[in-house]
Amino acid sequence: MTKRGKLARLDWPVFLMALALCGVGLLNVYSGTRAIGSVGVPLFTKQLIWIFLGILAFFACYIASDRSIEEISLPAFWGIVAVLVVVLVAGKVRGGAQRWISLGGFNFQPSEFAKIAVVLMLAKYFADRYSYAGIGLRDTFPAIGLVIVPFLLVALQPDLGTAGVFVIILLGMLVISCVKTRVLIMLGGAGALLVPCLWFMMKGYQKQRVLTFLDPERDPLGAGYHVIQSKIAVGSGGFLGKGYLRGTQGSLRFLPEQHTDFAFAVFAEEWGFAGTLVLLALFLFLVFRGFHLAARSQDRFASFACGGISVYFLAHIAINLAMVCGLFPVVGIPLPFVSYGGSSMLTNMMALGIMTGLARSRFTFQGGGQSSISA
Repeated sequence: MTKRGKLARLDWPVFLMALALCGVGLLNVYSGTRAIGSVGVPLFTKQLIWIFLGILAFFACYIASDRSIEEISLPAFWGIVAVLVVVLVAGKVRGGAQRWISLGGFNFQPSEFAKIAVVLMLAKYFADRYSYAGIGLRDTFPAIGLVIVPFLLVALQPDLGTAGVFVIILLGMLVISCVKTRVLIMLGGAGALLVPCLWFMMKGYQKQRVLTFLDPERDPLGAGYHVIQSKIAVGSGGFLGKGYLRGTQGSLRFLPEQHTDFAFAVFAEEWGFAGTLVLLALFLFLVFRGFHLAARSQDRFASFACGGISVYFLAHIAINLAMVCGLFPVVGIPLPFVSYGGSSMLTNMMALGIMTGLARSRFTFQGGGQSSISA
């Protein structure tokens, strides 16, 4: 199919939802950073630049050949693994974590891109081993082994939150790829037994976050401060909110990391319960649309990739909202399109470009259930 033909078949609902969420995020970044002073405008400007670059990345991935995306999935996975190794050796250290590579005035976080690389790698792996009887345990173990590689590299940064997203993506892909039920039960039981081992992998501050999650009041001015202030911000918004730029928790800088991890708390305080319902509706529509495209795809790789990308977005949304509301430990997972961050923005837009490109160009139902395959 020609580039013009692909553009004519763009899935506009997905693209427009992404733009709407980007707009919400841009307004939120300005609200959350204007009180910082001279730093506020550059962050707002940087986010605007990242949105523009993200749109370019969206169309670049959308126009890319479907077969080329499938063919580069494994090389891209090993390439990002190599970059994760470089991060551990020569990455930029900030806040006690070594997660970034500095590129001029911007910081590049490879672990964000690794999430999509894992999705595509798993989609390729399971598509090649798909069976109508279900994928067995023998074919499941190599996939688990492949995911363990980026999991460990990211956990060593340390960033257990992002590492945990890899596990969620793997679990979602196991279900999407029709792994046998008894295999899922066995792996679920084994995973539950291994969960306590994570405690020994955690740094001191990470253990403190878990303990604070169980009892935020045990250290209200220290480890529990983030969650307490976040819940105050969310609750004080009421039904209609305090109004844009009128939130006290954000304006008075009581809320830490208010333009990144806790961006939703700023939004909830200013727009209230009604505004958060609209935001959640946008997110749910985006995730639902992703699973819809996965269900109608006629190619296994395309279907698995679309489903995996939908799981990726669902995991980020659920973890961030639960974290902000005190229902999950603070793990530093950004809210897609709303939290400030260039790596996150580019990853999100690339993921949507890949998803819409795979689902709409070659592998979709047409009319009365007939498929159209035109390279």
